[in-house]
Amino acid sequence: MMTRPDVVHRTNIKKEWIDYNDHMNVAYYVLIFDHAADDLVKDWGLNEEKIQETGISWMVLENHITYNNEVVLDQPVEVRAQLIDSDSKRIHLYFEMYAQNEDGTEYLASTLEQMAMCVDLKARKSCAFPADISENIQVWADKQQHLAKPENIGRTIGIRRK
Repeated sequence: MMTRPDVVHRTNIKKEWIDYNDHMNVAYYVLIFDHAADDLVKDWGLNEEKIQETGISWMVLENHITYNNEVVLDQPVEVRAQLIDSDSKRIHLYFEMYAQNEDGTEYLASTLEQMAMCVDLKARKSCAFPADISENIQVWADKQQHLAKPENIGRTIGIRRK
């Protein structure tokens, strides 16, 4: 039984992603998560060829990101993805980025919660996912059904007052 979501993307931190604080700039966390999401939907069959053939794609509606720990130059990271929910048009995803230490241990560097929608590119409106993509999303959901719901999804931002 799966205890953690599957890894959908791996990369190493590049020099151009490092900022004046000598760690990865916040914008590049989103870039890595974007590459991970692309890899995930490609795995479901919604690749560039399918998009060109059908005129159907997907677009992000909302992101919520947390920056848990720094990552630095050349450090390897991997992104795990969990499908929280879906319907005929939308997917609610949760990603965790784990950074790898030199000794082989890992730590949670960042999380991203995302709502995305299937879109007819010609009409520029939402639409249902093609049947084969929906089936692949359902296979992913079935595979992950035993995973615990992440504790920090649905968070709101604000200053906590005592």
